Amino acid sequence: MHNIVLTEKPTWQLSEQLDLYAESIENVYVVSPDRKDLEQLLEIADALVVRLFPITEEVISLAAQLRVIGRHGVGMDTVDLKAATRRKIPVVFTPRANSDSVAEHAIMLMLSVMRRLVEVDETVRSGAWREDPFPDGGELLDKTVGIVGFGKIGQKVARLCGHGFGMRVLVFDPFVPVADFPEGIRSVETLNDLLCEADCVTLHTPLGPDTYHMINGKGLSKMKPGSILINTARGGLVDYKALAQVLRSGHLAGAGLDVYEHEPLPEGSSLLSLDKRKITLTPHSAALTDTSMKRMAEMVCNGIFSVLDGEQPDNIATPEVWEVR
Repeated sequence: MHNIVLTEKPTWQLSEQLDLYAESIENVYVVSPDRKDLEQLLEIADALVVRLFPITEEVISLAAQLRVIGRHGVGMDTVDLKAATRRKIPVVFTPRANSDSVAEHAIMLMLSVMRRLVEVDETVRSGAWREDPFPDGGELLDKTVGIVGFGKIGQKVARLCGHGFGMRVLVFDPFVPVADFPEGIRSVETLNDLLCEADCVTLHTPLGPDTYHMINGKGLSKMKPGSILINTARGGLVDYKALAQVLRSGHLAGAGLDVYEHEPLPEGSSLLSLDKRKITLTPHSAALTDTSMKRMAEMVCNGIFSVLDGEQPDNIATPEVWEVR
């Protein structure tokens, strides 16, 4: 029997999935919002399930009997993998579970910005209907989309943009061999090449020391006048203060954002002061579809209980830990 500790309130999909393992569970604990009980719960945790709460080396050091960490999501920037590896604690996650939902969300943001959705919605609600001058929108057809990162989500976005909307597709991902790119998709050698050529830049790469603020003031200035930026990956990829300045200057037509360096978005954020016609903001919700959340719940539970039962999990972010067992 195992003690399962959740660092955040579970979704109903996760609760439902945990119920399927009731015979193997002694207790399920949820860390309180103020985190006052975190240290006490870590002491008894056999498995730790995390969404966005940072699992640092200090947190891991407090979990004396911890046997597995389950990341209820894809990105691993919230878990100190090196610290987990030193403790020989497997970390399981849910790759591919939200690829479709995040890719579709990125396309939604593209369309929202290109067609000036927020602005025209407010025009109708105000009773002005199609006031003059009407905010002309753009089309995705024959535009060039630049995709940064060609993992599962980036590949899905490429298919939707290329086959669905008739866009030209550029990709920057130095970790993917040129021979692996599908026909009709062009790989560029540098991020600068992509920024200079794309009408729409969309980010689908992990956050790490090498990618932090990879889209900064210098890079934004290289983007084509009238182009747009979409970010559904991680907020830290973009220098948002620089983005706000570029949007105010009129160099970019707009931006669609689902992720932020600090979440929830701080009240005084420069992004909130921008004209709504310039930016569409969503609350880190790209992966929050019923189907996606069910997949994530199933995969993370399968992973943690495989480890607890002594079986090799399907999706492990620290394979070297399992190899030395």
